[in-house]
Amino acid sequence: MELDARLQEGITAHRSGNLEAALAAYKDVLTADPDHADGLHFLGLLHFDAGKADNAIVLIRKSLENNKSNAAAYNNLGNILKLEGKSDEALEAYVRAVEIEPRHQDAWSNITVMLEGSTNNDDLLPILTEIVRLDPDNPNAWHNYGLSLMLAGRRHEAADALERCLEFGADVWSDPVWHARVLCSLGRKDRAIEHLEGVVAADPNNKVALYQLAAVRGDRMDHAPEDYVKDHFDSFSESFDEVLTNLGYRAPELVAAEVAELAATRQNPFQDVVDLGCGTGLCGPLIREHCVKLTGIDLSPGMLRKAAALNVFDFLVEGELVGFLTSDLPTRFDLGVCVDTLCYIGDLQPFMNALAGALQPDGVLIASVEHLDEPSGPDYRVDPTGRYAHTPAYLRRAAETAGMIYETEKPVVLRQELGNEVHGLIFRLRKPGISSR
Repeated sequence: MELDARLQEGITAHRSGNLEAALAAYKDVLTADPDHADGLHFLGLLHFDAGKADNAIVLIRKSLENNKSNAAAYNNLGNILKLEGKSDEALEAYVRAVEIEPRHQDAWSNITVMLEGSTNNDDLLPILTEIVRLDPDNPNAWHNYGLSLMLAGRRHEAADALERCLEFGADVWSDPVWHARVLCSLGRKDRAIEHLEGVVAADPNNKVALYQLAAVRGDRMDHAPEDYVKDHFDSFSESFDEVLTNLGYRAPELVAAEVAELAATRQNPFQDVVDLGCGTGLCGPLIREHCVKLTGIDLSPGMLRKAAALNVFDFLVEGELVGFLTSDLPTRFDLGVCVDTLCYIGDLQPFMNALAGALQPDGVLIASVEHLDEPSGPDYRVDPTGRYAHTPAYLRRAAETAGMIYETEKPVVLRQELGNEVHGLIFRLRKPGISSR
């Protein structure tokens, strides 16, 4: 039996979804050669597809004992370890992949995602230092080297590394504005603006770059443009949940905990609930038990497709928040949740006015915002990331101007980003009941 040909038959069957035929082929290969590295690797992947992650890890590790230079196997091992919650081991596997194959794109992408939510990279930084020395034309290496330097607190060197990334050109990057955002936060605002102006000149219809340029320049804007938000979230709807997981994203859980606390004071579930800016639906499963009917609304069709796959929403609507809330709604809501959505709106007064009309008497909103802790400064401010932060005093004033009662606020940490905590508020407001008017 020709082992390579039989292995290829198994791989072809595996890719077509015929797991039984794939298993038979892999077994034939390993019966003839129990130490066949590729046979062990692909049998491990088959076990993972069958829901046996522990077996998969054992088999792929054994494969790597027999072929220590298989970068793809290290990357696949990292993917499985990451899904099993073994982040440190996963990162180690990805790093081994790029040490073996410095231009392994998938492994670099995985390292990037993990670094953006990391707080410690002591072991990784020396490796990246050596990779950029040996392969100075490797854009992925420079990108992650810059991230690693930031996490180490070496801001000036990090900025130098990220400026080096810009020299490769905007076309190299899936997100051509990311480096500009970060350079601005590292004190290189002029270079960030220069880069963004170049991106806009080359692509005048790039909505993300246009908005990002305005944010970095500090232009006065009351909200992120609708088409920017739609394009931005559509572009990474498939990877959205994974990215947020690696950032230690807590906003859905924090809002859901407030919903559960409020639900415990009631005899019945909330009749009509709306998730305003539902995204991929992360909050939906966490509050579903407290809802009779749950509606989600979002601008991004890509996000809504992911939300629909959860099968927890009764209705999903593509649209803009204020337009939806002021439309001819078939019902009024007794609960609204709004998770990490108001950070794309500066002037909240139109939203608050619309919300007041869409809530029924005694209806409640529980929402998250990023915290602008400058009492003597502006009511809200857009930062170089393109997100707005708001002061608590402004939240209260906007709610009360719309005729609602601002009940509570709670300081929280929403997520980790580039080694730093992002501080926010979970706040609750209520529309007055009929008896309280």
